[in-house]
Amino acid sequence: MKIFVSYPSELHDLADRLRLALEGEGHEVFTDRAELKEGEPFHAALREAIDDADALVFVVTPQSVAPGSYALSELDLAERRWRVPGGRVLPVMAEPTPLSAIPAYLRQVTLLQPRGDLVAETVAAVARMRRGWPLAAWLGVALALLLLAGAAAWAWQRHEQQLAREQAQRERAAAELSAAVQLCGSGSHAVGWDQFALIAAARPDDEAARQAREDCGMAWLREMRIVSEKETFSALVAKVQPVLAQGLARATGVRRADLRAHLGWAEFLRSRDGIAAGDPKAQYEAALADDPGNVYAHAMWAHYRVWTSGRLDAEAEQHYTAAARSPRERAWVRSLQLSSAWQHGGLYSYAASIADDMRRQGETPSAAQGARLRSYGFDAQVWSARDRAGLLERLSPADLQATYDWLFPAGSAAPERAALDRLWRAWLAALNGQREAGRRELEALRQQLLAERVEGRLPRTVDDLLAELRRGA
Repeated sequence: MKIFVSYPSELHDLADRLRLALEGEGHEVFTDRAELKEGEPFHAALREAIDDADALVFVVTPQSVAPGSYALSELDLAERRWRVPGGRVLPVMAEPTPLSAIPAYLRQVTLLQPRGDLVAETVAAVARMRRGWPLAAWLGVALALLLLAGAAAWAWQRHEQQLAREQAQRERAAAELSAAVQLCGSGSHAVGWDQFALIAAARPDDEAARQAREDCGMAWLREMRIVSEKETFSALVAKVQPVLAQGLARATGVRRADLRAHLGWAEFLRSRDGIAAGDPKAQYEAALADDPGNVYAHAMWAHYRVWTSGRLDAEAEQHYTAAARSPRERAWVRSLQLSSAWQHGGLYSYAASIADDMRRQGETPSAAQGARLRSYGFDAQVWSARDRAGLLERLSPADLQATYDWLFPAGSAAPERAALDRLWRAWLAALNGQREAGRRELEALRQQLLAERVEGRLPRTVDDLLAELRRGA
């Protein structure tokens, strides 16, 4: 017999012993790829060698069945020649290899798993394969009768292969889309946006990809920042705006409202570059006509009113309240509310009321939000009687104390803020029915500041609070 031995290069010595043993039995053996003639096309030469062979011995190891191995290329050529491997292909287990990793073509025949000497048992198996040939010749007529069935099986196999290719394409498309969504969700909006553009060019009719691209664009607009002097809001908005406008033509209901609100936000961002832009208000109004409770339209409209006027009027506050009632995008709404509060010192008390509402709703501010609330929402408000009164217009004494304790638990103040924290707690105690205890704590704090020779607004504020308590204020 002419035998082609396919093996991983790591087992060259084993293949050489197997070749010598088979040749000793009178077989003609092809084992070494080095036997190919110089200048001969590699795949063409392999195909000729396998076409000329009567059988193939395939040495199974994790390396020989690994994707991209030469052995798998040779097996593919053998499969093209012998659609049915029985009597032609002998797989021999040389190293432990998971059955699932072995190609299905090899699993159609019995796998030789030597218990003793691999070479000797392989030679014996080849001899049994050769003895089986006369029987195969007698069965020629029966095999001829099975040609039609074989053709049907081949057609079925082609159909299954086509289904497998289509499934692979779907999985690849899903992976590409997932990668783009993850990039956008992790804050890499520009990179994710470019990936979405490639997907849209390749699959323009993919509805899931189209909506995911719009979602990415809306998220990018909400979080858009300028990080260099060469960037402008207008240039970044120009990448996103046309896609959202196209989506608007197909959308209805809440989706349409979301897109309208973000198109209004896009106009607001363009206006920050000092260029003429459309009126965001018109888009926000249209969005609320589509979806009266739309969280984006309410929050963005409120922010726009504060941005353009520098004050939080009743209408802006109503829009923010409506946005905060929505179960959607709660963390983003809070960030926009606080952004408006930091815009002007006169709005700092609004930040304290936002913190109070977050406490009631079981929300947790970020570390950065907590730091700014301490600096501006609370500490900046304690120095003057007018600002303290502004806080108490927003919050009752009990709510003010509960929110302060929730944000800044006792004992958590940094050393440089310890004295100010004592002032806050003494004042809150006095406000909430512990007037005498609050007065004593303020007196003790005053003595400490005198002993430490501390001057400035802290001791002045302690004196002011003590005077208010003496007046019964």
